[in-house]
Amino acid sequence: MGLDTHANAERFAAEVRDVAGSHGRVAVERVAPTAHRALESCSLEVVDAEPVVELARSIKSAEELACMRHSIAVAEAGMDAMRDVLRPGVTENEVWAKLHQTNIANDGDWIDGRMPSSGPRTNPWYQEASDRVIQAGELVAFDPDMIGPFGYCADISRTWLVGDGVPTALQRDRCRRAAAEIEHNAALLGPGLSFRELSEKAYRQDEEFITNRYACLAHGVGMTDEYPKIYYRSDWDRHGYDGVLDANMVMCIESFVGSEEGGPGVKLEQMWLVGEHRNELLSRYPLESQLLA
Repeated sequence: MGLDTHANAERFAAEVRDVAGSHGRVAVERVAPTAHRALESCSLEVVDAEPVVELARSIKSAEELACMRHSIAVAEAGMDAMRDVLRPGVTENEVWAKLHQTNIANDGDWIDGRMPSSGPRTNPWYQEASDRVIQAGELVAFDPDMIGPFGYCADISRTWLVGDGVPTALQRDRCRRAAAEIEHNAALLGPGLSFRELSEKAYRQDEEFITNRYACLAHGVGMTDEYPKIYYRSDWDRHGYDGVLDANMVMCIESFVGSEEGGPGVKLEQMWLVGEHRNELLSRYPLESQLLA
């Protein structure tokens, strides 16, 4: 059919109609506009499958948790490989390549982004990896977003000091603030906690860090970033939605601390399994102790 998307869509819709039979309704998560129109033209009611799929994915089975633990182990091995080559004179891309290499060598899938940054590029966040040469005494912050073996995500952010020097007071301050936010918000997790309550009780950074805050304070994770996304209080009225945490959800607790006045930024993120009686920290890679001393 080549570029004749209309003909392709009509054929697709006819096949779906035959399978659907008398049901008359199909739920679609992702489809091209031409396919959507073709389905409706076949007298099928088209509804959005994403809310049902996301809710179903939010509760992890024992098999899924085993896959996630394996993917996390591969990611943390990749982080070791990154650390082994991290020295003054290497580029951000050279360091980041070690995570990709480890993931693929262990039958992983792909990485959703290029988010290591160094020195002045650590603040604000979301500056992708480049050929910038990393200097001694700088911070390197990264967020793997790694889709590893079996298609499950490892989402563990860390910030490291480059070289053998002593961190500055400002670097320590930013890292302590991020670690405090992670610890405080993780302690709130538990079955029955509403998304709004988590947002309201979440750690409050000083005003100078609000502008450059991360996109959310927590989010679900599984085969990628998933439902739910918990927004900060300052974003709740525009983006927030309520719901309830449940046992066997895996939640990523996020923090980015970077002042709107400039200076270094620190990115930290931990993966937590919400338990019926006790939560479990799934990401075990240590935080940078000299930045927290």
